[in-house]
Amino acid sequence: MSEEALKELGEELAKAAVDSEMSAKQLQTIYQLVKTKPLAFVEAHLKRQLSRVDLGKAGFRKALDILMDYRADKTSLEKIMMYAAMLYDDVRRKSEIDLEVAAEPIVKRILSQRGWGYRGLKIDLSGGICRIEVKTAHFRGHPGQLAREIKLGLSRDKRFSGLNLNVRIK
Repeated sequence: MSEEALKELGEELAKAAVDSEMSAKQLQTIYQLVKTKPLAFVEAHLKRQLSRVDLGKAGFRKALDILMDYRADKTSLEKIMMYAAMLYDDVRRKSEIDLEVAAEPIVKRILSQRGWGYRGLKIDLSGGICRIEVKTAHFRGHPGQLAREIKLGLSRDKRFSGLNLNVRIK
């Protein structure tokens, strides 16, 4: 099987893990077990977790299905689990990263118009609330006023419509 196909399977597992709220640590543990333990042990671990946990059931089920499909090819199985562990955060933060990329030019423009430097931003999306932390350089002024201006600039973009924006200046 090609490396690209193994990566895609790992990404599918990462999506199942994120969607079912399985933790990144649990996925990393599965990867370590596949690398170091017999596959019968890994299978028993996955079945045990399926019966114990409230969150992550779909992720554990997907990992178990992949284990059964690749039982005869441990090298490929290790790579799939490696990719799943590596891509977990990217899958989990995809919508936030997309919003950060969309927000960056708007925030940079507003800051440069005022003569302030841009040091980055971080978005945390949870529910319908979008928390935006903007880092500035050489900022002297009222942070609330700048936060309102950035919020107004972002709310004009369709990607931010429908979100409750909460902007903080650092």
